[in-house]
Amino acid sequence: MIQELGNYYTYPTYTTLEVEIHSEIEFPAVTICNLNSLSKSSVLNDSRVDNYYLSIGPREIHEVQMYNEFNWSDPFYEQYGFFSERKMEDILLEHKPLHQGLFNIFVFDQTIFKLQDSKEYFSVELKPNGPCLTSNKTKIFKTSYTGSDYNFVMWLNVDREDSYFGQWLGEGVQFTVHDEEEDPYFQGSSGYYVEPGHEYYGALRKYTYEYMPEPFKATPTEFCRESSVNGDEYFSTKCWKECYVRYIYEAYYPICSKYDYVKCARPAKGKFYGNSKMKTTCHCPPACSSTRYEVTLSSSIFPSDFYNDFLIKAGKDQFERDFYRKNLIVIHIYFDELKTTIVKQLPVYGSSVEIFGNLGGQMGLFLGASIITITELGEFLGFVLWLMWKKCKNGNRTNFSEEKNGNVTLEEM
Repeated sequence: MIQELGNYYTYPTYTTLEVEIHSEIEFPAVTICNLNSLSKSSVLNDSRVDNYYLSIGPREIHEVQMYNEFNWSDPFYEQYGFFSERKMEDILLEHKPLHQGLFNIFVFDQTIFKLQDSKEYFSVELKPNGPCLTSNKTKIFKTSYTGSDYNFVMWLNVDREDSYFGQWLGEGVQFTVHDEEEDPYFQGSSGYYVEPGHEYYGALRKYTYEYMPEPFKATPTEFCRESSVNGDEYFSTKCWKECYVRYIYEAYYPICSKYDYVKCARPAKGKFYGNSKMKTTCHCPPACSSTRYEVTLSSSIFPSDFYNDFLIKAGKDQFERDFYRKNLIVIHIYFDELKTTIVKQLPVYGSSVEIFGNLGGQMGLFLGASIITITELGEFLGFVLWLMWKKCKNGNRTNFSEEKNGNVTLEEM
């Protein structure tokens, strides 16, 4: 009884899976980042500029300090705006074009093959690793088809000839599929990294997670947070992003110039992710309701040798023979099935009435075993003993009769 009461106040839960079938389903948001987005042709050709971008490059280079120390008193840095505040437009000037650059061809719903304007459907967002393209919230894609024939298709050009010191040692594109309200950088998933010379097929499956509010725990250590707090919709990734920005702003100051970034922003970023207490400080528990997308990725070489030669000729030999395989990535994103899998958390005890029902049942079993069952067991054992006694008694009588008959026979002889 005590154990049952204790279990009730731990608020145990169990998980169910439900499947909701759709005749039409909404596409998730897609965020695309060039792993090497800095443009060599757009950056000033000077060893001091090279040294600056090398210093804020991949962690492997930064850790072993493969760059030279800065002499910030050099007039060069003042002359070329290293101490000046920068806006989005200033940052983009040093990066490869995204629209009509990274995006080469964009098609959606191939039932009517029509090239779409990427500017209409994608906007530029600055992520900690550079500028990226992400789906506009105002443009919603919907489909009633499954499979790779009718889908969301992107032809991406990474322009390897114009690559420079970037945030990654590798070359290619990072793409993430996510809910339109979530920030993929803080989602805890790094997405998918794809390389030029391949055609990728991403089969989507949609999952919705619904957790019970407090006092039920969504994880072994955390309660979920209601989707609406003070009238604002809550998303855990937005909470992490706000905490990240707040940490850098309060610990240092607004990061605007190149000097600010190398002196403050990069160290702050490392301290933020290296600080084990940030999870407690930020306090960004999972939302009570959230959506995630699972992608199964497969690929093939792009283009084939035959089509490679055909495309080069169609372009009137303006590209080198290996241009497509060195620079282009084709990504198809489509739904495998028009359904949503709902992962729902439910309480073991639906109401307080159930605990009394369980307790009553256990008490009934206990009382039944102590009175009725023990009485029946005693009766059974008594019956068995009586049978054994009776059998023994009958056996003794039989032996006595046999001895008596034997004595009579001897006397007669």
